[in-house]
Amino acid sequence: MLRSFIVAGLASVALVSPAAAQPGKSPQQNPSGPPGLPPSTAPGTGTPLSLDEALHAAEKASESIEVARADVERSRSAVTTARSGYLPTVNGTGSYQRTLATEFDDISFGAPMMTDEEIDLPFGRRNNWRLGITASQPLFDGFRTSAQIDQAKAGVRLAELGVATTKTELVLQVATAYYDAVLADRQVEIGEVTLQQAEQTLAETQLKFKQGTAPEFDLVRAQVSRDNQSTQMIQFRVQRDVAYVQLRRLVGVRLDQPIQLTSRLDADDLDAMLATARTAAGLPANGQRVAITQANEQVNANAAGVKAAKSAWYPTLAAGTDFGLVNYENQPFNGDWRTNWTLGVNLTIPIFDGLRRNANIASSKAALKSSQAQLQNVTEVAQVEAAQADANVQASAVTLETTTRTVDQAKRAYQIAELRFSQGASTHLELVDARVQLEQSQVNQARSQHSLRLARIRQELLVGLRLGGILPAAATSAATATSAPIGGQGF
Repeated sequence: MLRSFIVAGLASVALVSPAAAQPGKSPQQNPSGPPGLPPSTAPGTGTPLSLDEALHAAEKASESIEVARADVERSRSAVTTARSGYLPTVNGTGSYQRTLATEFDDISFGAPMMTDEEIDLPFGRRNNWRLGITASQPLFDGFRTSAQIDQAKAGVRLAELGVATTKTELVLQVATAYYDAVLADRQVEIGEVTLQQAEQTLAETQLKFKQGTAPEFDLVRAQVSRDNQSTQMIQFRVQRDVAYVQLRRLVGVRLDQPIQLTSRLDADDLDAMLATARTAAGLPANGQRVAITQANEQVNANAAGVKAAKSAWYPTLAAGTDFGLVNYENQPFNGDWRTNWTLGVNLTIPIFDGLRRNANIASSKAALKSSQAQLQNVTEVAQVEAAQADANVQASAVTLETTTRTVDQAKRAYQIAELRFSQGASTHLELVDARVQLEQSQVNQARSQHSLRLARIRQELLVGLRLGGILPAAATSAATATSAPIGGQGF
């Protein structure tokens, strides 16, 4: 049994210990502990990092926020494109044409002795130089441009709301990763204290065994208890390493850069933490759920789409002008240019297009009905999620109160068990059980503090989160997802 623990510990060191992976550097072994326990890699001497600093660094390093902001710029360009329907279009033209053969070759347009260059008529001329400018001004387009502008503006508002949602989700992700790492540090602290207690018990049992006052069975149980706690420490340190890797990735620092978290789970800074999270997300004090606002904007965009589709049935009216210069000389800049200039109004009346307009209108109306139904669904789901967030906060608060009381009781029970064991009034099994219960209660208290903080943060940021986009904090915690109940410390 002991041999299997040693092999598992050595494998974990090879996989997760950064010091063991670097050439020329060997991890410092624990002289009093069993083989297989990796050294502590806690970033206690690294760069201090508060939650506020982590949130600001993550925003600068976030690619998703850059993508969301690029979507806003693209949507704003769509508004400019839509507004161009009100403005005139002006184009310049220039061309040269050389006539090789023409039907007018056998026709004389002047006196018999006149050359082609002396004829003023344009028919059959060998050179044809043309310069021109055309302009067109829409006068009426069946309200198509106004509908397209409304659609584009709704798209801008949707993109801006997307930025707000992305920032809010990033804040929640960073806060979750930050407090996952804080919880992982706390679990390591609890595990190290428990390991020291197991080492002390083993030392006392070894002394009693040498003196003949303790049986060999108690000595073996003390060794197994110490080794089991060493295995638990390996799990705690692996969870801590994983949590720190995730946090470093979000804040944009090197994965091997040491950092030191300045927040604690038991600190009395909950209100300040919530204010920091809300400020980083850029959310108003009292605002409508962003998901509902987005659904409203989608309804507005689809309503404008229906208006744009119906505009195809209206006639269009546009004014235009065409100004041109023409020259028939071999050297155009040595001769006179002739002028053509026209001005007109064009009216287009739609009559029949193979039912294409009807199909577009039907499709636009269907999209509008779908977005209206989606708005109703979003409103209902948002109410449910708000109730769930409140319930999670209440449950986390009650759980924290219970675990805090349990820690006090477990501490007293371990003190009594330790005293009884030192006086020979109890067995080693009683002491091990009290130690396990104390460690479990302390870990449960830390996890409850962790869950309450994340539940409060999620409740505070719920207004800016997409529906179902971020699961409750308890479901996304990397530190608690892989944590198993502590037990099996002895026979």
